[in-house]
Amino acid sequence: MPVPAMPAPITQFPRLIFALFGIMAIALYLLWQALLDAEQEQARARLQLEADALAHQIQTRFEQQAATLLRLAERWPQHRANRDLWTENANQLLRDYHNFQAIEWLDASFRMRWIEPLNGNEAAIGLIYPRTHPNYPLLLAARDTGQPRLSNSFELVQGGLGLAYYIPLHRVSGDLRRFDGFLLGIFRVEVLINDLLSELQAADRSLRLEEQGVALYTSESDYQAAPWSVSSPVTLADNSNFVLVMQPTHQLLASTTTHLPLMVVVSGALAALLLCISLLLTMRGAQRSQQLARSNHQLQAEIKRRQDTEESLKHNQARLKLIHDMTDHSHDALFIIGLDPMEVVYLNRTCWQSLGYSEIELREVLRIAPDDVMPGAIKWLAELRNMIHSQGNAIFQKRIIRRDGRSSPLEVSVRHLRRIGRDYLICVGRDNSEQLQLAARLQQLSHQDGLTGLFNRRYFDKTLVSEWRRLRREQTPLGLLMLDVDHFKRFNDELGHQAGDDALQQVATALNSCLMREGDCVCRYGGEEFAVILPGAGPQQCVQVAERIHDAIATLGIRHPNTTVAEGLLTVSVGAASLLPQPEWSPHDLVRQADTALYRAKAAGRNRSQLAVTTDDQPK
Repeated sequence: MPVPAMPAPITQFPRLIFALFGIMAIALYLLWQALLDAEQEQARARLQLEADALAHQIQTRFEQQAATLLRLAERWPQHRANRDLWTENANQLLRDYHNFQAIEWLDASFRMRWIEPLNGNEAAIGLIYPRTHPNYPLLLAARDTGQPRLSNSFELVQGGLGLAYYIPLHRVSGDLRRFDGFLLGIFRVEVLINDLLSELQAADRSLRLEEQGVALYTSESDYQAAPWSVSSPVTLADNSNFVLVMQPTHQLLASTTTHLPLMVVVSGALAALLLCISLLLTMRGAQRSQQLARSNHQLQAEIKRRQDTEESLKHNQARLKLIHDMTDHSHDALFIIGLDPMEVVYLNRTCWQSLGYSEIELREVLRIAPDDVMPGAIKWLAELRNMIHSQGNAIFQKRIIRRDGRSSPLEVSVRHLRRIGRDYLICVGRDNSEQLQLAARLQQLSHQDGLTGLFNRRYFDKTLVSEWRRLRREQTPLGLLMLDVDHFKRFNDELGHQAGDDALQQVATALNSCLMREGDCVCRYGGEEFAVILPGAGPQQCVQVAERIHDAIATLGIRHPNTTVAEGLLTVSVGAASLLPQPEWSPHDLVRQADTALYRAKAAGRNRSQLAVTTDDQPK
């Protein structure tokens, strides 16, 4: 058999192999960097969610204090003629909130008249605001508009940076309404921010509160792990000059970091090395075949070439098996979807094991009814097709259903790749139920009073407005009860604040037990004050609920060491009101009626209920 002619010597193959290896190394680096960027973006999104929730909680806690100051300002007509009553209420507010530097009355000539407490605030006694004071324009704006204003930070005469909340006061004489100065809440910045953050779950984060780019408060964590940060605006009262800045920690980065980028790089590098070695071996085999062809016949050369081909196939199979084994041991679900035609090209072991299927069973379910595994999967796959022509990469929040019927959330990161003329979507799924539960818990805490577990003042304001609008459409009355624990200051003075907190918790439980209809709710209005919203309740139904409340409080049998009640028990006073919502009225009219009825109940001797008088309290 004639020996085949020798081809030209192969001299360019090594350079081509090294060039191919360099291109593959660059591609691996770019893929690794893209995966790292995706993980960092995920960490940034999670930190942003936490920063927004924390900023919302700070605003909510400050709104509670501002609402209490506004409540105190509403009683100015009684306080103006009775300084002792003003002093008593101001000291009660100081005991409830420890971050006040002082509560003050500034008269109409901007002269400091009343200050509580005096201790530590002696420098402010008799202070007259000069025109050069940084807050003087704010005083004029609050006086002219009649709206409360929160100042920027400024140097207190007591020393240190502070914030001032100015509430305009007015005195009514007949039809004449005259400006009567301001009620001031003075806060020391560091004490206020420490108190607002004291109960919030941010111990493992690096925090900084800035005002117009200047840091007012810094809580640096020893575990700061990255130079980047996220920010969320914070609005305190009407002042929106504050920003909360949060930086990630090692704990956060560890929870959003996987070994997938490293595994991809290692497996890709091994695959590239194996491919280059295979090509080198193929080249050497070809060279040996050329040398053997000179002395062997064509059949021997063919056998040699077949042996080289089989060896190359074995190397490729080993490379593919290595990649397959490494992806199968990932904690995240990895699946690849091919487009045109659409099909599931690859599923790692985590996909079917976490759902309780075998690989064959899962592929069959996905082929016949993908919505049984992921509700809305068919619509989602159509969205993925459109993603190729829009942004290319995205993160989706989906829900998966296991074989036993249990469901769980799944965060799916999708990346588009195009290889050999075909489009592919690389999808990485991760169970993020813990992150979603944290967000839900933060939302719940923003509507819940920390001491009693009842709904808070923020929830009360929101619910009262929504029920007013709903019942106005249905032309159904809306009932409201305003409650106040009788002589609660004396109770606290005799037994201590811990006993007072326990009593408020028992009162809250008793109030909840008195609600009989769906939609009724109890809220802590502030301090020892509570409010009960009764949708659809007329005056008689409001009185019946108030009677049940008195019975429930009496059943508690809480001893009151300093009360006018003969039995010596803790009691409550109740003001009741009911209105049929009309376009010319507002929920504030209902609150005003119930509050007026409450004061009449107190004036009549307490431990009783008073229904709002229609002829006097009806909105005009």
